[in-house]
Amino acid sequence: MKLRTFIKKFSTDEACRAHLESVRWPEGPVCPRCGTVAEATAVVNKPGYWQCRPCGKQFSVTAGTPMHGTHLPLSVWYLAMYLILASSKGISAVKLGEQLGVQYRTAWHLGHRIRAMLASGEKPILSGLVEADETYVGGKAKNLPKGAAKPEKRGRGTIKPMVLAALQRGGEARTLVVPSASGAAIAPALWGWTGKGGATLLTDELAAYDWIGRKMEAHHAVIHSRGEYARTVGGVRVHTNTAEGFFGLFKRAIVGVWHQVSPKHLHRYASEHEFRWNSREAEVPQRIARCLLGTAGRLRLKDLLA
Repeated sequence: MKLRTFIKKFSTDEACRAHLESVRWPEGPVCPRCGTVAEATAVVNKPGYWQCRPCGKQFSVTAGTPMHGTHLPLSVWYLAMYLILASSKGISAVKLGEQLGVQYRTAWHLGHRIRAMLASGEKPILSGLVEADETYVGGKAKNLPKGAAKPEKRGRGTIKPMVLAALQRGGEARTLVVPSASGAAIAPALWGWTGKGGATLLTDELAAYDWIGRKMEAHHAVIHSRGEYARTVGGVRVHTNTAEGFFGLFKRAIVGVWHQVSPKHLHRYASEHEFRWNSREAEVPQRIARCLLGTAGRLRLKDLLA
């Protein structure tokens, strides 16, 4: 959908609310207290509010979402979602604020609330061939601000935060910020993402993957230290090129769009990149609808800054 068409369709709060209700309540209003469906009536003189007949609670479609209690018009939320999800690598808070006509602080908070929606919701189990890899995120020591802790080394043993990713070939990706490359840190995520090991794991030579792979359907690794980057085993092409490409796009977004990502909020940016990868073949309206189904609760600015 072109930006001009999008703005024309969602130019008013009423249009945005009607669309939001159709996405979140396809069978009618759902009471957040008692869960009753289609048993609510519109509240007079309170646009967008409903009152549940069985329990009497008044609620709106934004209840239980990061949009609850917002002072921003829904049309601004929708335009922000479009700008974030229509771009190939996202948009910075500075540029988002310029486009929306709001302060940087408001745009930064808005962006993180949308990322919370992107990170939540139901996610299918990864199956078949699943590549797993990890990467360290952070700039070179010479480019860090004065007073910042300098990493003593690159690679294993660095103080830079680590992101783990698992990608089903031809399917979706999963990400998690982990404290280390140990089996204890990586195993719960990989086993959980694959439904207790119901997949063929494809990795590099990290020792932790050998132990993790014993509880998978199968495990094959390529030995990068020997110059091996791909091989065929029983008709399966073994490599981690998909995962490395995923990380390559993520780091280019950090360098070219966000410019700086703090370890505290790294998982939020990783979730945005994961969502964009998983919906890469969907049109913008479908991406927005999927975002609106997110189950994340209210995210206050003071919680982000704490």
